[in-house]
Amino acid sequence: MTRITAAQHRVQQASDLAAVLDAAYEAFEAMLSAIDPVQDPASGLFAAFVMAAASAANGRNAVALAPSLPGHPLAVPAGQRPWPGERPERLAEVVAGLSHLVAGRLSRAAACAPDTGDRAACTHAARSARDICGLLSTSGP
Repeated sequence: MTRITAAQHRVQQASDLAAVLDAAYEAFEAMLSAIDPVQDPASGLFAAFVMAAASAANGRNAVALAPSLPGHPLAVPAGQRPWPGERPERLAEVVAGLSHLVAGRLSRAAACAPDTGDRAACTHAARSARDICGLLSTSGP
């Protein structure tokens, strides 16, 4: 199981605000670790990957500011290299799918979060996830 697949599963299974925040944080980290090795200036996806990486870092940082984010990870992240040998186009598609899922979960969490800090963090991170999806997906969010 790759780190992206593990992150997707965690986001899908998250049942409360703390779990959603923790899973979203890990998902943004997984996106960053998957995007980094495929940032090739000769690729037609170079600019999209660079911008998506910046949005993933912004989303991760927004989640990190959420008051309800657990102080320690709820699950140990998978340590495998993400998608070794995979075509950049396929990786873009997979990361876009994960970002779409994360955006939806964070948007729903923002709507239900009782704390204004959590709502702001979820809203900002969801916007970053939608940006990633828009950059890497031909169909958009």
